[in-house]
Amino acid sequence: MAMKKIAISLPEPVLERVDKLAASRGESRSHLIARVLDRVARSKRDRDITAQIDALLADGTIAAEQKATAKEFLRMSPWPRGKW
Repeated sequence: MAMKKIAISLPEPVLERVDKLAASRGESRSHLIARVLDRVARSKRDRDITAQIDALLADGTIAAEQKATAKEFLRMSPWPRGKW
């Protein structure tokens, strides 16, 4: 993966905690900060996707269609119901 250098400013106590955590994990400060920022960005994206799915399924018509599809699947399914 291509890397790009940036400059950030951090309060000294935060930087000290970051350095201690990175050292305890045997990784560089840069790698630790990149991993943390990646997790934050993914978490935001995942929350947005979940909110969109929740909004879609809040529509009564779509929810009823999903229930009907699930019932039809179970009716046609070769698997015994007790296995689910």
